[in-house]
Amino acid sequence: QILIIDLKDCFFTIPLHVSDREKFAFSVPSINKQEPSKRYQWTVLPQGMKNSPTICQYYVSWALQPLRQQFNTWLIYHYMDDILCAAPQLPNDVIETFEKALS
Repeated sequence: QILIIDLKDCFFTIPLHVSDREKFAFSVPSINKQEPSKRYQWTVLPQGMKNSPTICQYYVSWALQPLRQQFNTWLIYHYMDDILCAAPQLPNDVIETFEKALS
């Protein structure tokens, strides 16, 4: 059996440490510079940053590690937020098992 999972909003579920938020800050200028620019900081991992895909890949790998150890006969592959799980027989509650591991 094969199970394919696409994690919803994977990047936006990875929190940034408070001390790292300044590194992901950006400014939005006002129209015609009528007022000062507004500065915003991400609180979660933003898409489009140079290292965001690497961090996402590491985070999902870390979250899946207990499943890989518990179900060592399953093939569990992932790329970013896409997970493929294959086994001769998957239990009925396999989705709940993944949800617990990834929450």
